[in-house]
Amino acid sequence: MNPKGLFMERKIAELTQKIYQEGVEKAEQKAEEIVGDAQARSERIVADAKKKAEEIVSESEQKAQELRRNVESEIKLSSQQAIASLKQQIVDLIMVKGLDQPVSKTLSDPDVVRKMVETVAANWKTGGKDAPNLEVLLPDQNRKELEKAFKGGILDSLKKGVSVTFTRNIKGGFQIAPQDGTFKISLTDEDFNEFFREFLRPKTRTFLFGE
Repeated sequence: MNPKGLFMERKIAELTQKIYQEGVEKAEQKAEEIVGDAQARSERIVADAKKKAEEIVSESEQKAQELRRNVESEIKLSSQQAIASLKQQIVDLIMVKGLDQPVSKTLSDPDVVRKMVETVAANWKTGGKDAPNLEVLLPDQNRKELEKAFKGGILDSLKKGVSVTFTRNIKGGFQIAPQDGTFKISLTDEDFNEFFREFLRPKTRTFLFGE
C-alpha cells in the first residue's frame, strides 16, 4: 500500500475512534442524566411520601385528641347528670317519707278538713252583704267520716249558702268555689304537698349537699 493509502486509512481509523469516543461520552452523559433524574424523582417521591405520612400522623393525632376531649366531655356530663339525678331521687325520697305521708294523713282527718272549710267559708269575702253561695268538693272515699264530722257544723249554720259535693277526683283535703263556677280554691293534699315540696326542696338540697 502506498503512503497515501496508509495515511487515509489512519485518518479513517482516527475519525471512527473519535466518533466512537464521542458517542460513548454522550451515552455516559445521558445515562448519568437519566440516573440523576431518576434519583431526583425518587428523592421527591420519598420526600412527598414522608410529608404525606407526617400529615396523616398529625391529622390522626388531632382527631385522636379531639375524640378524647369529646369522650372526656361526655363522660363528665354524664357523670354530672347521673349525680344530679341521684341527688334529686334522694331529695324526692326524703320528701315522700317526710312530707307526703304526714300531709296526706292530716288532710284525711275529717275534723281537720271541717275546721278548714269552716274557716274559709266564714272569711269568704263578697261584694255584697249576702252570705256567699259556695260549693265544697270533698273526697268521696271519706264520705261517711266527713258527713259525720260536718253534721251540726257549717252545713247547719250556712246550709242555705253552702252545698257539699263528694267527688272521686280528690283524695284528701277539699276544694271550694262560688256556685257560679267563676273560680276555685283548691286545698287538697296534692296542693299542699306541691307547695311544701317547692318550699323545702332547695333547703333540703342545701342541707344534704351544701348546694
